[in-house]
Amino acid sequence: MFRKSRSSILVRGASSIVLAAALAGGAMAQVDDTDEEVAFDTVVITGSRLGNANLTSSSSVAVLDGGEVDVRGVTRVEDLLGTLPQVASGQGSTSGVNGAQATVNLRGLGANRTLVLVDGKRLPYGSPINVAADLNQIPSQLIDRVEVLTGGATAVYGSDAVAGVVNFIMKRDFEGLELDVQGSLFQAGNNNSDVERVLSDYGQPNPDSIFDGESGDLNLVAGKNFDDGRGNITAYAGYSKDNAVRWEDRDITSCPFTTRNDGTDFGCSGSGSMPRLTRYSRTGSDGFNLVVDEASGDLRNFNQSTDAYNFAAGNYLQRPRERYTYGAFVRYDLMENMEFFMDFSVTDNKTEAQVGPGGLALGRTSSINCDNPLLTSEMLATFCDAGNVFVDNDGVTRAPLRIGRRNMDYPRVNNFHLNTQRVVGGIRGEVFGGVEYELFAQHAKVDYTELLLNDVSTSRVTRALDAVTDPDTGDIVCRSVLTGEDPNCIPFDVFSPNGITQAASNYVTMPTLRVGDTEQTVIGGTLSENLERWGVVSPFASEGVSAAIGFEYRKDSLSLTPDSSDTTTSQRVAVAGEVPVYELFTEFQAPILQDMPFAEELTLSAAYRYSDYYDTTGTQNTYSFGASWRPISDLRLRTQYQRATRSPNPIELFAPQEFSRGTLSGQPNGLKDPCAGDFDPNTTTPEPFRSLDDCMRTGVTAAQYGTILDSADNIPTLAGGNPNLDPEISDTWTGGFVYEPSYLPGFVASVDYFSIEVDGFIGMVDPSETLGQCLDTGDANYCSLINRDSAGTLFLVSGESYIQSTLINTGVLKTNGFDISASYGFGLDRFGLDNAGDMKISYASTILGELASQSLPGSPELDCAGYHGDACNNPAPEYRHRVALDWSRDKLSTIFSWRYISSVDQYSSAPTPVNKLDATSYFDLAARYEVSENLRLRAGVNNIFDQDPPLTSLSGYGGGETDGRGNTYPQVYDAQGRYIFVGATINF
Repeated sequence: MFRKSRSSILVRGASSIVLAAALAGGAMAQVDDTDEEVAFDTVVITGSRLGNANLTSSSSVAVLDGGEVDVRGVTRVEDLLGTLPQVASGQGSTSGVNGAQATVNLRGLGANRTLVLVDGKRLPYGSPINVAADLNQIPSQLIDRVEVLTGGATAVYGSDAVAGVVNFIMKRDFEGLELDVQGSLFQAGNNNSDVERVLSDYGQPNPDSIFDGESGDLNLVAGKNFDDGRGNITAYAGYSKDNAVRWEDRDITSCPFTTRNDGTDFGCSGSGSMPRLTRYSRTGSDGFNLVVDEASGDLRNFNQSTDAYNFAAGNYLQRPRERYTYGAFVRYDLMENMEFFMDFSVTDNKTEAQVGPGGLALGRTSSINCDNPLLTSEMLATFCDAGNVFVDNDGVTRAPLRIGRRNMDYPRVNNFHLNTQRVVGGIRGEVFGGVEYELFAQHAKVDYTELLLNDVSTSRVTRALDAVTDPDTGDIVCRSVLTGEDPNCIPFDVFSPNGITQAASNYVTMPTLRVGDTEQTVIGGTLSENLERWGVVSPFASEGVSAAIGFEYRKDSLSLTPDSSDTTTSQRVAVAGEVPVYELFTEFQAPILQDMPFAEELTLSAAYRYSDYYDTTGTQNTYSFGASWRPISDLRLRTQYQRATRSPNPIELFAPQEFSRGTLSGQPNGLKDPCAGDFDPNTTTPEPFRSLDDCMRTGVTAAQYGTILDSADNIPTLAGGNPNLDPEISDTWTGGFVYEPSYLPGFVASVDYFSIEVDGFIGMVDPSETLGQCLDTGDANYCSLINRDSAGTLFLVSGESYIQSTLINTGVLKTNGFDISASYGFGLDRFGLDNAGDMKISYASTILGELASQSLPGSPELDCAGYHGDACNNPAPEYRHRVALDWSRDKLSTIFSWRYISSVDQYSSAPTPVNKLDATSYFDLAARYEVSENLRLRAGVNNIFDQDPPLTSLSGYGGGETDGRGNTYPQVYDAQGRYIFVGATINF
């Protein structure tokens, strides 16, 4: 059995049961003191470092009991947290190519603003491309419970706790041997008649009913007390493996959606870079968009409906994953009131992202040599017409041409490998007859490897397209072979049917490697005591003031080194840096009134933290004030204000600043200079589109006006990190009540209002918004980001003319709403049903009032509450709930739950009806049965009715936490289908 010790953070007593029961929905963490051995009569609730038997929180803490892992058959921690209405989408198994992590995103404010702890100690940066903590390093079967505090907690825990804290409490002090096994899979009926019609209209295959996405999970826990119970070692090892779920195996993701019929129906879209056809494009007055007709062999116009490539095949709706975990928890009483403790863990996580075949993205090449023998006579006449040819610096006659072609020989595969090692050690105990102390040190390192296979090198394909006739042999060869630049080059014939040879395909294809690591070192200590023995007691209270003081040194660092390859997929630049900080903190809880009329309890609390980021952002002060008032025994009122901060991380500070022209695919970025060129085709003089007064706001002089050169839709931008960033500053206010009526035993309800506002949040301003706002308003915040050269242009002089889109401290990010919950537990014998067992009904919901952002101070706010798509990205439903019905009798227990997500509108000035996300309900059922003292079985089905997620044409390929994917938002909705699991726990 597990023994709860001082090293386990407990939630005990009536007030804690209120918190757990009222705020956890169907997962109420109630601790029965009679079944557990407890060292010290203390509790610590997430959000406070104080221990007191009567401690009550002035802010809400939701608790997910470890039994929830069994009930839902969870093998991925992010899936467990996703059942809470306070949790928005983060990265996970359904994400695209953007890293290998699983993250938690509280309140929709971003995973980098949610602090993740294990037993009160913070986790390291997840990877050198995403600093949010990686949940993959937490073994799900060892979770005792999860405590979630939403709202700022920087004063208690330090930077990053802007949106709140997720604290995983692990099982410890185990004796014996326990084996847990589970198997699971998905089943999808693929019977959506509306989608079937779309697939049929566009000639796309409709998949049959399927079982896939099989997962296996194996965990072993072994523990032993030693030296007459003075010490314990609990060791664990786990292995889990997930198989892939592919887009083409679901009807809802079988083709990327677009809209048709005035936005009332979906259609199939795709990529303009095709596998069987090559696309040839040129812009301007002599522009064209052509392919070679497969039947006649002649050039014809490109048809988006019939020619576009369906890139769904090969994409993962669930990525394959293989994970090994092992570690140990050790404690030993060195002497009376001095305990040594150590945690050690290793997680080795591998996952794979597979996407459509790579190739020559349209726009990666800008011209073709007109002496190319692979061109047909028709192509030569079309591409190299006299009005468009030019002679390059090497004397070669060329013509502007953009070429797009997929290399179907090889799908692109991203292999991610994350290896995380973490060790925590220290001593704790009691000195001076009641002062509790803890001294600890921890170190963590994450090794990151990302290998992208089968992408296409831009430089190689450029040389391979520059084909000429060898004057000595008459063979078609690369020009670089004749010049000696690249004797291995092989012509890449994208002009003839089946013209690409295997050798040419092998030549242009190459891997890309990125390696890096993150490291974290923390040294800290805490002293805490109830000051009652020193007489620090309110004259109207029976208990004294509790206080804690402490210090912490922390250093987080990361580095990322990409290779020098120039593949067509976006490359991350090298980055390295560290952020050290020294901190001092204190916390107080003061009972002011106790056992008085209309004040059975009135308790005030406060916390303060001083932080010195001496190498980066300097000093910061964070603090909180709270109050908990119980006018009568049945009712508790609570409120809290917190000032929190988030100091910029090394990626935000030290990522190199680089100039960029065009999109990642090499095409112009579409940015026009309204103060240059001729925007009216009916005029012959270069009359700017905007007035002189407007243009002067962007730096144009009166002398320059009307003479500025056109940027050809491609204004350079400066992107990257910013070493001059300031910390984000947030203000959080929460207020609510907990009601536990004495006349209705077993019932508890709570309502809490939350408001979080982040000032100066770190982000970038879109260059088009910068230009538009400066022209329209003259706001210096925007106009200062526009840089013109001496000729007044935004593109001519490299390094002088550009729009800045580096990370800066922008405007405001804020959210508010209500958390509501209720729970009622009772025996069915109360209703005359003898021996019918016990029932518990629970409800937890969040009503979102606002989720708004402001790009810069003074600019209009963007409120995404109730919207999705476009500027809002992921859906932000205004209402979510989970209702659970638990029934237990003897050795059998069951739970039936209903998850509900309200409808979400499209964010657009002209929304299309088909892109509204309808309200969605999911129903889950699970059961557990104790066969014997040593064997427990479980089974269940989540999404019983195979409910499809709401679909949209606004989410296609995204891979981050704010992106949709596969025509929906799989981090918000169940996209894979019906989830079925069976498992067993065996004790030896």
